[in-house]
Amino acid sequence: MPESSRRTPHGETPYSPMSLLRALTSNPLDVEELRGTEGGHEEEAPPDTARMRVLTVVLALVLGFAVAVAVTNLRAEEVAEQGPREQLRAEVADSRAEAEALEAQREELQAEVGVLQEAVLSSEDEAAGEDLTAAQRAAATVALSGPGVVLSLDDSAPLPATPGVAEGTVNRVTDDDVQLAVNALWAAGAEGISVNGQRLSMTSAIRTAGSAVLVDLHPISPPYRITALGDPEALRSGVEDGTGGAYLEEISQRYGIVVGWESGEEYTVPARTTTALREASPLTDETETSDPTDPTPSPTEDPS
Repeated sequence: MPESSRRTPHGETPYSPMSLLRALTSNPLDVEELRGTEGGHEEEAPPDTARMRVLTVVLALVLGFAVAVAVTNLRAEEVAEQGPREQLRAEVADSRAEAEALEAQREELQAEVGVLQEAVLSSEDEAAGEDLTAAQRAAATVALSGPGVVLSLDDSAPLPATPGVAEGTVNRVTDDDVQLAVNALWAAGAEGISVNGQRLSMTSAIRTAGSAVLVDLHPISPPYRITALGDPEALRSGVEDGTGGAYLEEISQRYGIVVGWESGEEYTVPARTTTALREASPLTDETETSDPTDPTPSPTEDPS
């Protein structure tokens, strides 16, 4: 670049750093005079013509359309991903609400049937009504209330890192733990037991499916509250003094399983779902020799 012929009083060019520094310290208003107009190259703006205006509008429309299409596609993909999940969640919620309504209706009808059945039996034979009540209590088909205890089992808190154990590991309560606690309460003299609201009977099953604990095919989640009716002190001491208490103490100290006790004077265990009543009768000589699948009556039977 050719050196400017214009010089300052100190010998520097107008664009020299020393020249500008001296000008600023002496008189800031003279900076523009020192700079002058030579060598100034300003970028020329594009001509403002009708053609340029049309081209600008077209480019803006194309860019806006591209942005709109991209946003629409992203939103459609997001809706497509969340649509089936939301629909499934809504269906599950509706099915659960319907199941709860049907369960409440079943309990009402079951209570009405029980009252009518007891009234009929009492009118014919008082002993038959008492026998039916005893059988219903044994089959857990009627709700029970009274004093008792609640034995709760819960998963451990996240554990710190130890040799062989990763940090944050949680020890889960298993179906075996719940089974052993329930059996210990039965052995201690419990009159009725329920686990998280699910009544237990002599035919109940506690098992696991995947990571869920099932009580008679009903999934339950921790904390597991085992309600047992009976003498509170006798139930608790019976469990803690037996093998069940030793087992619960071991899993609490070794695995961090949370074991808790509550006692009260008024607990309720709900009724179990009523199953079909069946009656058995002994076989006679005729029924033993006849084929139950043969519809043809035997010679000793009256076809009429």
